Amino acid sequence: MTKLKKNGEPRRQVREGTFGLYTGFAMFGALVLAGLIVPVISKYDPNQPGLPPMAPPSRDYLFGTDVLGRDVFTRVFDAVFIDLGTALIGVSIPLIVGTIIGTLLGISRNKKINAVVGSLIDGINAFPFLIFVIALIAFIGPGITSIIFALSLVNWARYARIARTRAVVVNHQGYVEAARTLGYSKARILFKHIIPNVSSETRAYALSDFIIVIIAVAALSFLGLGAPPPQAEWGAMIRDGNQIFQIAWWPTIFPGLALCWAGITVAFIAEGLQRRLRETNSK
Repeated sequence: MTKLKKNGEPRRQVREGTFGLYTGFAMFGALVLAGLIVPVISKYDPNQPGLPPMAPPSRDYLFGTDVLGRDVFTRVFDAVFIDLGTALIGVSIPLIVGTIIGTLLGISRNKKINAVVGSLIDGINAFPFLIFVIALIAFIGPGITSIIFALSLVNWARYARIARTRAVVVNHQGYVEAARTLGYSKARILFKHIIPNVSSETRAYALSDFIIVIIAVAALSFLGLGAPPPQAEWGAMIRDGNQIFQIAWWPTIFPGLALCWAGITVAFIAEGLQRRLRETNSK
């Protein structure tokens, strides 16, 4: 605390972190709220054509209409839970699986298991992330379920690598050794002392990874590997609008802005939480 009072720079960083965190949560809340409300109150069906095709933004059509005569405003916000939900599940499963496997690997004394699983983790991480995911989806077939499965199958190794490195350090900390001396069971030591301290690292990475996964989900849909039509999805909307961009910019720009909004939102939250964590550690 004394250091914070004497030096104005850490205090300023704390204020900036708090502002960024609150800004991120406010932006995220606004996006989720719009995703809940807009499709319900809109008088246009997001997936049903019938409106004037390629009508520019106006009072009747706030974001204009696409080439098939569907309201872009309704479709942008109808896609919120498809994109964010897919990205959230695509991060949560690898986070949980990778943290557990990496932790067990980090505290294991079995050299054969460490060698085999460690080689698997390093092998998966050696491949370019998006190319590996595309190859898997091409093999199992397109769709949201396929995207989640492919992301989970590829991305857990990144979390496992982080968890393994952290678990090696945590496993030799004094409080873990004290727990062993007191005769606590291995399960209690693992779930009460080791995994909580390991997961703080993987959770921090998950926030940054969430941005990448959101973009990856949109990119896969842009390539036609995501939600099947006519389901609204930002990447698919950008792809469809790209074909008529020179004569109608709005079917591409507005879903692109929504994607940028989501990415900036998570970036604010991640940066704010990291600054909070650094402040806590400095105390």
